[in-house]
Amino acid sequence: MEVSNTSGITFETDFLKVYSVSGNKKRKASYQRLEMKPIYICNYPNKIWNGQSLRFVYILPKYVLGDKERLLVELQELNGGRKVKLVTRL
Repeated sequence: MEVSNTSGITFETDFLKVYSVSGNKKRKASYQRLEMKPIYICNYPNKIWNGQSLRFVYILPKYVLGDKERLLVELQELNGGRKVKLVTRL
C-alpha cells in the first residue's frame, strides 16, 4: 500500500483495518462487516509527515470476494478524528 499526506498536518497512525463487507448498510439486518487479520506487516508508518508519501506491506490471508461483497480499508488517526476509508465498488 502507499499512503500520501497532503493535509498540511502530520498524520499519526493509530491502526489500519481491512474488512470484508456484504449487504446494505440501510437495511441493518443484511449488513455484515468482518475484519480480516493480517498475516504479516512490514514498514508500517507511525507518522506520515505533511507532503510525505510512504509505502508499506500489509499481507492478508488468501480470500476471494463474493459477487455482492466489497473490501473496506480504514486508516485511523491516533488521538484525532481523521479517518481515511477506501471502499471497493461492485
